[in-house]
Amino acid sequence: MSKNRHDRRAETAKARKNPDPLKIFMNAERFRVADLVLRRVPDQNTAAAIGGPALVLSALASELYLKCFICLENSALAHGHDLHALFKLLSERTRRNIERRWNAYVATPQRQRIYAALRTISGKDVSTDLEWSLKNGASGFVDLRYIHELDNQGSKFVLGELPQLLREEILMLKPEWTNLIHGPMKTVPGFEDPAIVPNG
Repeated sequence: MSKNRHDRRAETAKARKNPDPLKIFMNAERFRVADLVLRRVPDQNTAAAIGGPALVLSALASELYLKCFICLENSALAHGHDLHALFKLLSERTRRNIERRWNAYVATPQRQRIYAALRTISGKDVSTDLEWSLKNGASGFVDLRYIHELDNQGSKFVLGELPQLLREEILMLKPEWTNLIHGPMKTVPGFEDPAIVPNG
């Protein structure tokens, strides 16, 4: 029997009162993995078409990892999509650790070439600084979904790899989460794989 509206509201209220950081982490994992799968599409035309949607998934993954961190540190359930605002809710120590990871990432030769290309294409300054990147990419989850409404040809969302860096930092605190994965979906009657279901 499906849950009624009162039961669902009660569960939501309970989750808000006692948020589970592991649930937030595993939800972030879904969007990070989906982003990675899209990036591996070999066809260049398809890759160009799904580049924006992949960044939306990346922005949402970053949001959820940040909310996981906040929950771990404060036992609080954070709200909103603003990546910069969420980052500021972290402890100073955590922010420094994430910034160290970011600085090492942007210093790689490959990333330096990408930044140089972005500056050439946009004709604008694209800083490697994490604070700058978070401020300019704070609303990426919203802006990238409605890019048709904005003059975003020179988009400054350069946080595509941030989910991985946040994940690595979370696993420093929770190494027991390292090998957690989502299991296969349960079979839904009527939607079995016809290749393995014998004909009646």
